[in-house]
Amino acid sequence: MNYACLIKWGHLGWRFLRYKFSPWLILAIAPLRLLLLSGSQRTHEHIRYMRLLWKIDFVGVYRLVNDLLW
Repeated sequence: MNYACLIKWGHLGWRFLRYKFSPWLILAIAPLRLLLLSGSQRTHEHIRYMRLLWKIDFVGVYRLVNDLLW
């Protein structure tokens, strides 16, 4: 493999990780931003936070937690 190929695959891997972890990062950051922002920016962040809740597969999370506990 040459250097350009490694960069290409590294970039694709980073995009995949960012796509998978993006909802969880927003879940961690959005409540803090809601405390600090005001006005229309706060409304925008609240909508972003609510949109996030639609993206997360809570059934999958519940299934994982259930497997870990039992």
